[in-house]
Amino acid sequence: MKINHFSKLSNTSVRMLRHYEKVGLLKISRSLENNNYRDYSAKDLQRVAQIKTLQELGFSLSIIKEILEKENISDLDPYFSMQKEYLEEQLKKTEHQQALLHTLSDILVDDQRYLDYHVTLKELPERQVMSLRKTIPSYEQEQMLWNELYQEFLEQNVQFSTPPLGLSIYHNEAYEEDKIDLEIQSSIVGNYTDTEAVHFKTAPKQTIVSTTFHGDFNQMPIVMEALGQWIEANDLVISGPMINIFHVSYAQDKNPDNWITESCLVVSTKEEINNG
Repeated sequence: MKINHFSKLSNTSVRMLRHYEKVGLLKISRSLENNNYRDYSAKDLQRVAQIKTLQELGFSLSIIKEILEKENISDLDPYFSMQKEYLEEQLKKTEHQQALLHTLSDILVDDQRYLDYHVTLKELPERQVMSLRKTIPSYEQEQMLWNELYQEFLEQNVQFSTPPLGLSIYHNEAYEEDKIDLEIQSSIVGNYTDTEAVHFKTAPKQTIVSTTFHGDFNQMPIVMEALGQWIEANDLVISGPMINIFHVSYAQDKNPDNWITESCLVVSTKEEINNG
């Protein structure tokens, strides 16, 4: 058969048949008597059918070549097991994307501002910190804690890490209008002496969901709602405090329009919660 006829019988384009031959999947004899034309036979239909079936299963052409070169059927088990695992992972990813899409599409109908908040799952690494934790009567008092921490920084000539990392941790289990259990931390390098109020310690790594936003804190309600919607869509559980990481804060720039804050929630999977 000429390639055009074989293309019709195999439901495969001429371009793809030539590509199969180029990568070594098809070994087609050539007719020296007929200007070196490719000579296809009926047995080649079976080979092309095998190739296309394996492609539908998601195998690459290079892996398909390896599979078709195997002589024993038992040698194929590792290929199919690995592909099954890969497809299961892709299915989970697609289901996650579908759930997130349904959640966001419902929200965006009413409020497109959610597009301003890209939420991601990440790890807050273990770090050395200087820490000050107190109960304060209002959120407006937070700056006083930072001033107190800064005084201890000057007293002991503390060296900040590079880049510096300053964050606030809100330890109350629920929202409180007063009696706010607040811890502030600055990441540091070196060893220093604890005081009655300021402690130097190793902060553990934590799994968090976070979103970084630009501007003042009037947008916090929608920031927290975006985090909550993302956590729900990804079937996670809030398992720790709310955290604000200050990349550009009042200390660096008095203009709130220039502030850059990363708001975070500590999370776990439901399996981790159940396993204690």
